[in-house]
This record gives sequence, structure tokens and C-alpha cells, in this order.
Amino acid sequence: MKSAETQHPKFGPGDEALAALPTVYRDDLFAGKVVLVSGAGSGIGKAIAFLFARLGATLAICGRKADKLEDCAEKLRALSGREVLTYPMTIREPEQVDAMLSAVWERFGGVDVLVNNAGGQFAAHAMDFSVKGWNAVIDTNLNGSWYMMQGAAKRWVEQGRPGNIVNITAAIDRGLTGMAHTTASRAGVIALSRTLAI
Repeated sequence: MKSAETQHPKFGPGDEALAALPTVYRDDLFAGKVVLVSGAGSGIGKAIAFLFARLGATLAICGRKADKLEDCAEKLRALSGREVLTYPMTIREPEQVDAMLSAVWERFGGVDVLVNNAGGQFAAHAMDFSVKGWNAVIDTNLNGSWYMMQGAAKRWVEQGRPGNIVNITAAIDRGLTGMAHTTASRAGVIALSRTLAI
């Protein structure tokens, strides 16, 4: 049986496991690169940040909970020996996104990879969504992802440098019971990604 630090029964690998999971990638694959991961205080975002740290990246992580971000950052610093910038904020507020991106650009001079991982949802019957609940999910998952993408892209254009965006969404092709708000918002992000790619 695995320890709680190694394996969480509900949420997957713990911090020790994230630091040691086998990978097919070269250790220095992202050396000299700056990677910004949203929603990195826990879950998938945290796992993504751990992998990029192991691959040599300098990290900036943002999310809503300062304590979770700093806990993650401490472990990333110990793992990589590199600076990790934390920035508590919500992606659903364009002013907060702009301030966070400005702070990252000021500290590191830019970003090479933006991982749009932050998002949120709650399970409910479609007929039971309140306007506030619907808008909260759409604002976070769709609008927040857009604010991050556009903000980073504008800075890349101003600097005359390339950049990369990875959008984490959900497998929505067959629908998700109790998640109409999520499927609507994530479909928007998928279509947006495909459109911007061309």
C-alpha cells in the first residue's frame, strides 16, 4: 500500500511521486525556458508544474489560493533549485490577469509556454443552474482562458518573439452528465484554440 504522500486515493500521485514519476523526456528539455501554469496550486496544474520543473523550466504559477501556490512553489524550488514566482489571482478578472502577466514579464522578461489549466465547475442538473453559477463557470473556463491567451499573445507580438499556449480542457465529445456549463465553456476553448492555430 502506498503512503498518503505518495498516492492520494482520490486525486492521484502525491508530491513525492510527482517528483519521481518516470518520464520519456530529456531532463533539460525546457532549460532556459519560462513556463507559466495557471491553477497550479493543486491537481493537474500542480502535476504539470512538477514535470516542467523536472525538465529544467523556470516557473511562474498562479491560482486563487496563495497558501497552496506557495506550498507548491517550495516543493518546486527544492526539486529544481530554480526560482518559482507565485501570483495569487483569479483568471476570470481581466485586470488581475493583466497585472499577473506584467509581473511575470517584469521578473523573467517573458514567457515561452503558457499552460492554461485553471478552471472550475460543479455538478448540477442543467435545469438547476442559477445565472450566477452558469456565469461563474463560463467566466472562468472560457473567458479566463481567453484573457490569458490574449494577454500573453499581445506581449509576444510587442516583443517580436514566439510563444506557445497549451489549453487543458475536458473530454466533451459525448457530453458530461451534470456538466452542461463545463461542456459549453470547454467547447468554446477547443474551438478558439483550433481557430487561433490557423
